[in-house]
Amino acid sequence: MRVFVRLGCWAMAVLAIGMEANAQAQKSAVPTAPDAGKAVVVRPTNPNQVLATVNGEKVTKSEFLDLVRRYDLPTNDLEQVYNDGIETLINVKLINQFLARQRLPVAQDKIDQDLANIEKGLKENGSDLATALIQSGQTIDEVRKQLAFRQQWIAFVNQKATDNELKRFVASNQDLFNGAQVRIGHIMLKLDENATPAQKEKVRQRLLEIKKDITSNKYKFAEAANKFSQDDNRTDGEGGDIGYHARNGGLLEEFAGPAFKLKVGQISEPVETMHGYHLILVTDRKGGTPFKLEQQKNLALSLYSSDLQKSILLAARKTAKLEIKPAPSDLFETVQAPLSTKGPDAGKAAVPTSKP
Repeated sequence: MRVFVRLGCWAMAVLAIGMEANAQAQKSAVPTAPDAGKAVVVRPTNPNQVLATVNGEKVTKSEFLDLVRRYDLPTNDLEQVYNDGIETLINVKLINQFLARQRLPVAQDKIDQDLANIEKGLKENGSDLATALIQSGQTIDEVRKQLAFRQQWIAFVNQKATDNELKRFVASNQDLFNGAQVRIGHIMLKLDENATPAQKEKVRQRLLEIKKDITSNKYKFAEAANKFSQDDNRTDGEGGDIGYHARNGGLLEEFAGPAFKLKVGQISEPVETMHGYHLILVTDRKGGTPFKLEQQKNLALSLYSSDLQKSILLAARKTAKLEIKPAPSDLFETVQAPLSTKGPDAGKAAVPTSKP
């Protein structure tokens, strides 16, 4: 169990964070024609089945299956896919609800142009809008609504991202921009996702005991990692080492943030992530290169946009009324492979047709 970003943590990507705008919107607002051999979602049975509610707004089976197809999610762990997918859609709903409260104007002619560009892209890939809508289970009104929210998000970021604000953001987050890397070791103790505060504190105290044993030279960090760490993906003898990482290189922010604050040789206090509690050791640091905002403003806008969304989601989740239902047993019954005339497995399902 690594500390890399899972779907539930990069949920903001569904809204195409960053300022690529039109080109990215054309790629992701409606799925393009599927590649041969990849799983596709056809029209689902009971598409309006409610899987969750977000402040009373429904998350439907159709939306979930479209997410699975659009982002080509792995299906070897269906429970994980369901949990992460629902978390992603919850985050999308929360951001959209936030944008609706801002009452930002929407240019319908801009949406018309985006749709025309989408249709052009689909035709270039041998498909068309009607087919793509059937495959995704979406209506044209739903796609227009997605494009409207995207337009509002871009307008909202443009309002916030003044020159002075971008300069402040870059200055306060140099590690995000200069390419600096740290080499990290960690010791992880697992937490059940439903752990009580008392259970969490027990695990945290155990990790503090391990840290004390390291600082008193009872164990070296690597020895303690090999002996105690519960990281499922660790290799015997690696001593908790997970190599060099950049600040925005795919690690969970709640892990990367504390790691980059450490000096070489320093061990963190227990750090909580979705996986459990960690002790983090930085064993080396590679300096980056100066970041020139004037030459890379689009990158600064993209990372600022991502950080802004995270802040909005953290605030929204404190008061949000969420209800998540168990995954229905027939959730993946409509996922199948495109028909092929090659090979003995032509036409067979590319993923399991039901939960294991």
